[in-house]
Amino acid sequence: MEKELEWFSAWFDSPYYHILYAERDEAEAAMFIQSLQIHLQIQVGAHVLDAACGKGRHAKTLEQLGLQVDAFDLSPINIQEANELASENLTFFVHDIRVPVPKRLSYDVVFNFFTSFGYFDEKSDNLLAFHAFADALKSGGILVMDFFNPTYVLANLVREEEVQHGGITFSIKRWESNSYLYKSIKFSDEGRDFQFEEKVELIPKQDFFTYAAKSGLILVDLMGDYSLAPFDENTSPRMVFIWVKK
Repeated sequence: MEKELEWFSAWFDSPYYHILYAERDEAEAAMFIQSLQIHLQIQVGAHVLDAACGKGRHAKTLEQLGLQVDAFDLSPINIQEANELASENLTFFVHDIRVPVPKRLSYDVVFNFFTSFGYFDEKSDNLLAFHAFADALKSGGILVMDFFNPTYVLANLVREEEVQHGGITFSIKRWESNSYLYKSIKFSDEGRDFQFEEKVELIPKQDFFTYAAKSGLILVDLMGDYSLAPFDENTSPRMVFIWVKK
């Protein structure tokens, strides 16, 4: 029997995913990446990996900062589009974050941006991903992971809303169940009704500490937003972890 696609494989390959999220703040994202380079003192020419890169816009920002960038995503459609940004110092490939990357022990920094994690049904897959990240790093290399702060998200959750993008009205509902955050997305287009569902694990920071420690990574910093402010459990929207490989 053919294995059923995991939800994120179908939704991330859908053109409607990119319509819904087309207005994400790319300027804020670019500033965040530039601030990280300065904060971490990443040298021009460093070899870095963007894990779960989407269509490659943030990988392109890394390349423009003078870094040698490899980037991957699970979605072949995303990588097909990302390849339009490819250059001598920017390479894209299709890959799953739970699987060791082809270039082991090669990277000065591995980035996992903008909650590109926590989509799996099995929590053991989280640890597989951490092992893959650590395996990609040189000794002394840095892992940067950016994930939402579950405490803040649940306290500020918008449970129902309608948003319009690309001439489509998306009806969105959000709820918590069994340590996951769910989002139902319903809409109609060209006479057809569609429904997708997102599911992201509400991973507490202590679980991240555990996954990292089991992968040979040492925490050196935890910041709470894209301005790199210190983390506060109740008021920080993000958890930006900085680990170093032993």
